[in-house]
Amino acid sequence: MRCNKLRGLLFQVAVIATLSGCSFSDQKPDNLIPPDKMADVLSEIHMAESRVSRLNLRSIDSSNIVYQRLESQLFKKLSVDTAAYRASFAYYSAHPAELEGVYKQVTEKLQKKIDAGKAGKKGGKRPTP
Repeated sequence: MRCNKLRGLLFQVAVIATLSGCSFSDQKPDNLIPPDKMADVLSEIHMAESRVSRLNLRSIDSSNIVYQRLESQLFKKLSVDTAAYRASFAYYSAHPAELEGVYKQVTEKLQKKIDAGKAGKKGGKRPTP
C-alpha cells in the first residue's frame, strides 16, 4: 500500500512539473537549495503531510494550521528559508529532469524509513528518527 502512495506521489510531481514547466524562469535562483538538501526537505514535508492526514481532523482549516506548524518546525530544523524553498521548488518544477533526480532521492529516503519501521515492528522496538 505504501508503494502505491509513493507511486502516486511521483505521479503528482510529474504532473505538477509538466504543467508548471512553462511558467517559470530558466535562471537558477541565487538561493537555490542543492538537490541533496532539497530531497531532505521534501522527504520531511511529505512525512509532515502524512502525519496531518493521519490525524483525521474534521476541518481543512485545522489541518492547514497543524501542517503550517510542522512545516515551520522542519524549515527551522533543516535551516531552510521559506523563500529559498519556494524559489527552489519553482525552479525544480520548471526543470523536470532535475526534479526527477531529487524525487528519486526522496523515494529512496522514504523507502528506507518504511523499511526501518517494518524492521522495528518485527524486532519489537521503534526506529529512532
